[in-house]
Parts: sequence; C-alpha cells; structure tokens
Amino acid sequence: MKKLTFLSAAFLFSIIAFSQHKTAKTPASTNIKLTVRGLEKSEMILAFYSGDKQYVKDTIYSDAKGTFNVKADTALPGGIYLAVFPKLGNRYFEVIMSEPSFQMETDSGELAGKMKITGSVENKLFYDDMLYLNKMRKHSDSINNIIKASTNTETTEKLKSELKKVDTDVKAKREGIVRDYPQLFYAKLIKAMKDPEVPEFPKDASGKIIDSTFQWRWYKSHYWDNLDLNDDRLLRTPIFHNKLKQFFTKTVVQIPDSLITASDEVLAKADPKGDIFKYMLVYFLNNMANAKIMGMDAVYVHLVKNYYSKGYATWVDSAQLAKINERGTILEPLLIGKRAQNFTLADSTLKKFYSLHNLPNKYTVLCFWDPDCGHCKKEVPVLLEAYHNLKKAGVDVEVVAPSINGKEHIDKWTAFIREKGLDWINVADPYRQSNFRYEWDIQSTPQIYILDKNKIIKAKRLGAEQIEDFILHEEDPNHKPKKPFMASEEQHSAEPH
Repeated sequence: MKKLTFLSAAFLFSIIAFSQHKTAKTPASTNIKLTVRGLEKSEMILAFYSGDKQYVKDTIYSDAKGTFNVKADTALPGGIYLAVFPKLGNRYFEVIMSEPSFQMETDSGELAGKMKITGSVENKLFYDDMLYLNKMRKHSDSINNIIKASTNTETTEKLKSELKKVDTDVKAKREGIVRDYPQLFYAKLIKAMKDPEVPEFPKDASGKIIDSTFQWRWYKSHYWDNLDLNDDRLLRTPIFHNKLKQFFTKTVVQIPDSLITASDEVLAKADPKGDIFKYMLVYFLNNMANAKIMGMDAVYVHLVKNYYSKGYATWVDSAQLAKINERGTILEPLLIGKRAQNFTLADSTLKKFYSLHNLPNKYTVLCFWDPDCGHCKKEVPVLLEAYHNLKKAGVDVEVVAPSINGKEHIDKWTAFIREKGLDWINVADPYRQSNFRYEWDIQSTPQIYILDKNKIIKAKRLGAEQIEDFILHEEDPNHKPKKPFMASEEQHSAEPH
C-alpha cells in the first residue's frame, strides 16, 4: 500500500511535550487487533502523525497468526496512526483511532486491497472511500490517456465531459459522507480537506467588480470554517499542519500587523488547554523567531507578551519560560518604529564622547561590529562605500560604528580604522562601562540599524549592501531597490559580552 520514507526513532517532541488532552469522544481504553497474513512472529511499529512529522508510539510483535495486539488501560489520543512493517520495507497502512475496540485483517501482499474491518465504523468508511477513490483515479487516468492520444475533437469533448462527471461523482460521494455521518471523525477529516467555496465578486449594475479584494478577504475570514480547532485529533493527521502553514505563510499578508491579528484570531478559536492551541502558538512563535523578513520580531514580541508571559504556555518549564520572556523584553525596544535607546560612548582617543540622541543628522546608520569578526572585515568596507556615495548624493547621513570589543582588542580596532579610512564616528566601550551590548541584543556581528532624525528605528539587521538603497528609497519612494530588504542571514555570532 504505502512505504514510510521517514519515521522518528523515538517518541520525542523537539519543542514541547504535548499533553494527551482528552475530548468527549476519546475512549477510556484501547483494545485493537491488527492481523496481517504473512507477518507471523513479526515486528510492527505503531506511529502517529503530529503536525508535519510522524512519531513512534510503540513497537509490537505479532503472534503465530500474524495478529498485533494494541492494548492500553488508557486511551490512545485519537487521530490517524500508522501500522509500519519493517519486514515489508517499511510499507504501512493507516488506522483511524477513534473507537475503543476493533479488528482489522489484511494480507502482506496487498495491505489496502485485502483489508477487512470488524467493529469500526470509522475505518470501514475510511477504507471503502479509499478504494472508491483509487478506482475513480484509475478511471480518470485512463480517460486522460485516451484524450492525449485522440485527434478527434468530438471524442475529446465527450471524454472531457466524462471526466467532469467523475469529479462530480467523487465530490457528491464525499459530501454524502459528511452529511450522513457528521458524528464520525472521518467525516471531519473530509470536511477539513475542503476549502471554503468563495462567492463571486460583487458587481455594480454595469457588471463592474466593486471590490477586487473581496474574494481574498472572504476566503481568509472563512478559512477555518471546515476545521474544528477544538478537536485535538485533527493535529494527529497529515492535514492540519499544511492547512496552518498555508494560512500563516500564504493566505495572510506577510506584514507584522496582519500576522498579529491573524494569529490572535485563530488562537481564539482553539481551547487554550488543548493540543491544537499549543501547536499553533509554538508554530507561530518559532516561525517569527526564524523569520528572514525584516520587522517580524514584532509578532514574536506580541506572542510573548500576550500568551507566554500571561500563563498560556503551561507546557513550558519555568527556566525556558523565563528565557522566552526575557527575549521578548530585550527585543521590544528594538522593534521598527520604536525610538532607539540612547548610549554615550568614547571615540578612539577615549577623550571625546558621542551621545546617540544628540546627533543632528536626518539619518543615522548604526553598525555594531568587532575587528576580530571576519564578516565584519568584509561588510564594513562595503558600508563605507555606501556612506561616501550617500554623502556625494547630498544625503544628510552619519554612521556611528560602536565596536563591541574590550580593551584587549583596542589596538586591532584603531589599526583597522586607520587602514580602511573609516571617517565616520568610531566609538567603543573598552572598559565595559556601558550596557549597550545587552540593550541592543548584540549576539552576532555586524548588526546594522537605520534611524531617522528623531532616532526612530526605520530598518534593522540589513546587509551593508542594502543600506544605500534603503536610504535612497526613503528619500525618493520611486527609487527601486536592487532586492527586497531582508534581515541579513550572514551575521557571525559574537562572543558573550
């Protein structure tokens, strides 16, 4: 039937340990028999879906009749499980876990086609539907092959009509399952796979479209209509993760405000004590923590302040929770749109001091760097060229380049300044009297920020080659950047300071 290409080696979650949150439909115990002729005294790996991965639940050995007994005093969390057979090259069949006791019997040569089910309405419906879909798919493929080979237009049109009928029949059968068995989990699965049917664009009396964004807005607002986000069994299927990913990365506009609103709306639909809520919150936070689009840390901070710091993340231990909350606290003052935190640092003579907030320029470029950082040695000269180009173009800009090194590297710092002719404001804190390294979250170098005349953060963590384009675009919105403004992916980790 199917071959498993990836299976985790242990029942581990890399981020959180999900609780076995019970719903009213979860049975109190488990007593299931899976018999596979040809697999007597053999091994079966019982696994289940969780998000976009599969995890091992147990390893079970069959008796002399090829029967694998799945027994537990407590319930297995509902969802789709996989009976995987190493002896068959990890081929497997799927089982819907939603009933306390049933039997499935098949043959090792044809796992799905020879399947017989006793005591499970869910799995009987599942396999009947699967075999029907396979039959209709073969029929459809046969018609398509004839169409490709046909040169007769009339014949082709008839065959296309037949194809449409196949599609109509499949849809009607599946809609019938949802209608006739609304209490079954399999009906929920079919419904969950279906996208909401979007109405036509509204038009005026002349037939002109009134609102060109209507269909997208309608689709986004009705996206979750067919999914019950309070049924945790959906998480243990191959369906939920893809729906969530499609919504968060493709359906919602990829700007912080839209993503904040969307994440709040969808989290509000789920039980905060349920596995789906946990999965979504962790998914949102991790996506934002690893986002390459500039400014997405605003979503991260929002999630930390409104969920993690308010006690919703009960599955996170206190030490990890403290780190997450601290991360949100550090990042908040550094968000785009915030007024930059001030610092006062000395130049290379250690006699003249510069206060960031006292600089009068229209634009201030902050470049935190380290003379021992190999990437800084490449990026700083690129920034220097951009600085000179902007000056020549008449832009009122200044670069402030704080070195994060201590006094042990002061000679390397001043030597590099002289060698490269860094004629901007070079400052440092050799005796570590300032807290700027922590306040500005300097964990890697170089880190570059662009501030306006009021010292509002306009951009952050850009590559040096993007600085000139960004400021020219600020000066003239018609200026077209060479590439999108993304957070730099090539920052080197700095030593702890």
